[in-house]
Parts: sequence; C-alpha cells; structure tokens
Amino acid sequence: MVLGPDAVSPRVLVVDDDATIRTSLEDALAAGNLEVEAVASAEEALTRFGTGELPDLVLSDVKMPGLDGVELLRLIRERAPKTDVILMTAYDDMPTVVVAMREGAADFLSKPLDLHELRRILTQVLQDRSTRERERRDTEEAATPYQLDRLIGRDPQMIHIYKLVGQLAANRTNVLVRGETGTGKEVIAR
Repeated sequence: MVLGPDAVSPRVLVVDDDATIRTSLEDALAAGNLEVEAVASAEEALTRFGTGELPDLVLSDVKMPGLDGVELLRLIRERAPKTDVILMTAYDDMPTVVVAMREGAADFLSKPLDLHELRRILTQVLQDRSTRERERRDTEEAATPYQLDRLIGRDPQMIHIYKLVGQLAANRTNVLVRGETGTGKEVIAR
C-alpha cells in the first residue's frame, strides 16, 4: 500500500489464537506501511475497542476458543460500525461464509493465505473505507445549511441582496449569481 507523505498509516488488528500465524501476519503487514497489532483472542481484541484509537480494519480467524470470529464481527459492528472486518479460516465452511458476509464482513479468506492476495484485499478494503469516509464528509458538508450571517456587509445594497436571497430561497426558481471572486456567490447559491 502506498501512502502520501502526510497520510496516517491505517491501523490493523490481527486476531488469531495460533501464535505462528499471528506473528507471520503481523510481520508481513507491518512491512506494508500499516500499523499492526496482534492479539490471541476475540476477548482481547474487544478490549481495544474501549480505549484509544480504534483499528481501521480487523483481520480475524473464525475458529478460536471463547468467542469465535463471527461473534467478534457482530460485536465490532455494534461497537465500531466504521471498522472493517475480514474473517479467515482454515476450514471449508460455506454456511459460515454466508453468515459472515450477511453480518457485514468485508471479505472472507481461506487459509493458508496468499500474502500477495491478502495485501491486495487489504488495500482494496482500506481504499473503500477512505472513499466511504470522504463521501460521508461531503454529505455532512452538503447537509450543513449555509447561513446568511456568514456574509459580511451592512451596506444598504447588501441588505437588499440579503432580502432577495431570502425571497428566492423560498421558491424553486433558477437564478444566475454573478460577481467577482470572493464575494460570496457560492454561499448565496447554497
């Protein structure tokens, strides 16, 4: 994954009860400009959702003692719906795949993992996340009503313009707003 010079490294939490797999994934992903942390259980992973910054992505095994990966997915969806979850398993279990995808898993991988494929999928999921975040911000900005009090000017001509804007805003009329750069055309248009 290639990041810009000012970009923050995405945070990935690896959850697997197998120490060898956990360490291998942690090492492999950390080499790809990711901030990686690895834990041995779903219960330990959940403690990360009560403190500090949340992971951007969780890569979790399905079959683990205690809480399994699907239950972890459900709990993460409740506690941190913006965090993406990818599940992985060594077992060919189609019903679990169906349940995981229905519960909101970003992907479901079979072990042994192909590291090149894993990196490609992680890159895609993180790019999708970035796109969703950008769209959310754009939607919030568009939903924020522009206020005329953001315009400055107490001149009688400006007061007349404020009145016209108020009258036109109540109608569905097309209006051409003209003026020099920086005069507030965009604010008036919105």
